[in-house]
Amino acid sequence: MEKEVCWNITARCNQSCKYCHRFLKVKDLPYEKNLYILNNLISSGINNITWTGGEALLLDRIDDLLKYSYEKGMKNKLITNGKLLTPDRIDKIYKYLDSITLSIDSIDDDINDLLGRGRTHFQEIKKILDYIKLKKYDVKIRINSVVCKTNLNSIDKSISFLNNYDIYSWRVFKFMPLREKAVINKEMFDISMKEYHDIVKNLKEKSNIKNIDTRVEEDMESKYILILANGDIVITNNSRDEKVGNALTNSLVEYL
Repeated sequence: MEKEVCWNITARCNQSCKYCHRFLKVKDLPYEKNLYILNNLISSGINNITWTGGEALLLDRIDDLLKYSYEKGMKNKLITNGKLLTPDRIDKIYKYLDSITLSIDSIDDDINDLLGRGRTHFQEIKKILDYIKLKKYDVKIRINSVVCKTNLNSIDKSISFLNNYDIYSWRVFKFMPLREKAVINKEMFDISMKEYHDIVKNLKEKSNIKNIDTRVEEDMESKYILILANGDIVITNNSRDEKVGNALTNSLVEYL
């Protein structure tokens, strides 16, 4: 099975999620070097990229990279917290995207605040979904949710909200203490595998979203190759990150 290439195009973020396991203190590359990496991915035979971060939309000239990638025949999947996804921005980039993934861990403002997303997060996501629905844009909408101790008893409240929209898929992650903040705050968020699977079962029974996918720590190891903001190629094995090369100098063919 071909692994999914996730390009953590920037480590910078405009939210402070306390369960986050993104790589910190990794510097962005200039546009020209990111373009070089993109061409390297294309020549390696990769035909789709998940653009993430940090918050990918914070990167200077990210729109230009998405446009170039699209024109080269790539499928672009954008993961965003939505804070920078204004109507004007959606109008500009939706045509370059196969899908937009939005993060919804709760529709409760207090819980979003506790998680570090901020009290306005849900309303920002709702505005985006309403706008895309109104404009009838041809772009798949995916949802990412992290199930943890903080939202364990309330995440099912998101079902009735999401059922109002044409959601292509819902990817439900178990909290993962992989690195950085997630390791530090493990006791605050960790849940059992049984608790996680019970939640997923409930979501599948009550939601009208056909594609509900599970993601646990083992999936991060078997299904993903990460490219960091500085170009490092990282594969995770046994909960440990291993740098295996750099996309500025190495082809990704051998890792796929």
